[in-house]
Amino acid sequence: MLKRKIEDQLLGWYNTKSFKPALLVAGARQVGKTTSIRSFGKKHYQSVIEINFEAQRSLKEIFSKDLDANTILEKISVAGLGRLIPNNTLIFFDEIQSCPEARTSIKFLVEDGRYDIISSGSLLGINYKEVSSYPVGYEYKR
Repeated sequence: MLKRKIEDQLLGWYNTKSFKPALLVAGARQVGKTTSIRSFGKKHYQSVIEINFEAQRSLKEIFSKDLDANTILEKISVAGLGRLIPNNTLIFFDEIQSCPEARTSIKFLVEDGRYDIISSGSLLGINYKEVSSYPVGYEYKR
């Protein structure tokens, strides 16, 4: 199998010893972002929770009201998206450009610190103007 540059970047982020911001993987459509993140998650975490905001549009409701970490995590749990195992779960927001409120919630999820967060989206679709509170300092873009 072909080794991709993104694998080294994901591993570098994963091995961060101090404060770990969420990782935003932005790039052109259909270049393998989602596949690479899924593969990485399966290899490094006991549980991976993936929300694709294009394929699962109803899940945007999770982010429609309060955005504090406990509320978001409770809604993810109730939705039956997978097991939330503290310090061993990756929460993956795919097509993040379709849910600006989820992007805003990243700050609170990172502050909570129990779960690692990766989001991805197309360069063509990420619209920073729609995000009500950009997670400055809580998101690392690759």
